[in-house]
Amino acid sequence: LIMFLKLAFCVLLLLAQPAPLTLDQIRADANPEHRAKVAVDYAAAAERLAEAAYDKSDMESMAAALKNMATGVEIARDALAQTGKSPMHHPGPFKTAELRTEEVLVRLDDLERRMDASERDALKVPKDKVQEIHDAWFDGIMGKKKR
Repeated sequence: LIMFLKLAFCVLLLLAQPAPLTLDQIRADANPEHRAKVAVDYAAAAERLAEAAYDKSDMESMAAALKNMATGVEIARDALAQTGKSPMHHPGPFKTAELRTEEVLVRLDDLERRMDASERDALKVPKDKVQEIHDAWFDGIMGKKKR
């Protein structure tokens, strides 16, 4: 039985697709809902890279990671719009993206608190972009139904 479980686990590992490593690979995904999920996951990973770069005082790498983070969230926004689904009537993929970007925003707030005031400008534009998209998803999910 143990041997069978090990074999089944190995087969599952072989069948699992690796996550896209670049924004171009994410953009190439034909399924817009999947593209949105992967793009938001990419954005969260990019935010963690920005934190790590800041911890190493590598402001150039931090800025690049923050730009990639914002771009990932924009790709997710565009992909969800491409589905033609309403966030109020089909909230699933929108809620997933909204919750994930909420986590990113919490981490960005923590990073901002750690930064010197003179360094925070690098964070403003990408953070504002993520906040804007997050708020639009939230409002779309929670909006009032029209009669």
